[in-house]
Amino acid sequence: QHYYITNNLSMLLWLLFGLASGFDEVLHKRFEYKHSFKGPTLTDSAAKVPFWDASGSCMPSTDYVRVTPSIRSKQGQIWNKLQYVGNNWEIQFSLKIQGRGKLGADGMAVWYLQEIPKKGGSVFGSPNNWRGLGVFFDSFDNDNKHDNPAVSAVVNDGTLTFDHGKDGKGQEIASCIQGFRNRPHPTQVRLRYYQQVLTMEINPGITTRESDFETCFRKENVKLSPGGFFGVSAATGALADDHDVHKFLTYSLFERTDQATPLTDETKQKILSDYEKYDIALEEKKKKYREKNPDKYKQVVEDEQNLFYKSLIDYQVKLSEKFDQLGSVIKELVNVDNSGDTSVIKSSVANLEKMQSSLVRQIESNGAQMQSVITKMDSLSKKSQSSERDLKTVSLAIGAVQTQLKEIQNRKTHVCPAIPDQGITFVHLFCLIIIQTSILLGYWVWRSRAEEARKKFF
Repeated sequence: QHYYITNNLSMLLWLLFGLASGFDEVLHKRFEYKHSFKGPTLTDSAAKVPFWDASGSCMPSTDYVRVTPSIRSKQGQIWNKLQYVGNNWEIQFSLKIQGRGKLGADGMAVWYLQEIPKKGGSVFGSPNNWRGLGVFFDSFDNDNKHDNPAVSAVVNDGTLTFDHGKDGKGQEIASCIQGFRNRPHPTQVRLRYYQQVLTMEINPGITTRESDFETCFRKENVKLSPGGFFGVSAATGALADDHDVHKFLTYSLFERTDQATPLTDETKQKILSDYEKYDIALEEKKKKYREKNPDKYKQVVEDEQNLFYKSLIDYQVKLSEKFDQLGSVIKELVNVDNSGDTSVIKSSVANLEKMQSSLVRQIESNGAQMQSVITKMDSLSKKSQSSERDLKTVSLAIGAVQTQLKEIQNRKTHVCPAIPDQGITFVHLFCLIIIQTSILLGYWVWRSRAEEARKKFF
């Protein structure tokens, strides 16, 4: 088994970006806005969350949803009013549970159920004997085994009664011990259900870095019926905490090869025609805006060279993050090797092989973008050198004028016939030369600025 992992380390290094982005290289995500909510404009004019129904002590605001306040014996729920019709999904949500005391209660639950409960209940603010999936963020240690706060997932077919006295021990399909109470930042959670595999990654809220996500659990052969409803509930008991949800984003998952049927030639032609019309209209709007607001346009448009540098820096930062995630994935595979579970290793390697072709295309695309950046940087460098040559030419012209002025000053002591009337004196000639020089400098400055303006883009 160790030999099996060693032989695949070279492939792991080659698939650097694929490992860092996980399934994202293989899967297509489609955002489902009717099954999601997020601040800062979370509620509508009626102080309600669109497509969601809040009940109990739940209080939506513009920035987050307070499922329960820090008051004893309260229950709150918020349920999505629309059925989710897909088979594979991912929800990304952030929660914040905080209170004054050292101990908190009771906790929060995220649900995917076959039907919306008509009222609250004893399982973190929702009724018992549910049908579907419940993911529990339990902050109170009922069995006094010092294994809370904890996160657990329980699947119920309607016959299971949740055992609060034991914190559901023995009833969960997967769990992990993870702190999430009184953290400086909201706890970030990614819960994914794809091809009957349930996976949870969590950032407990110490930092907001993407690299600080940890795998809480991964469970295979989890069977959930399609057509469920998403929801969140929470409850307090003798102890009380604020239970807040800052965002709840739902995505449908598809394999990239199966996500859409090929477009017909007629459809492609229509799309291209619509794009050309849009592009022409956009250019007209840009032109009118530049003519109407020249000062604002100069403030908004950044220098092209600075944009290239910024893109290069962003690319390096993303590369660094992917190296960090590569290390965490390799550690995870080594830990699985020590535990003797080969199914996870084979599944991971199969996914890596599937990502290889798309990863190569991504690397080639990045190389083409870098070559384009280098070409444009060379163009800017040549234009800069041309401006420097123009500056040297103007400097030489000014030097020649100064030389002529000195020669005129040296010749002014020579004997010349006196001019009895008021004519052109040396002072007039000197002023005329100064004026001509000023005009020359002004024209050079104007031309330089015009060239700089042409380098910028909207």
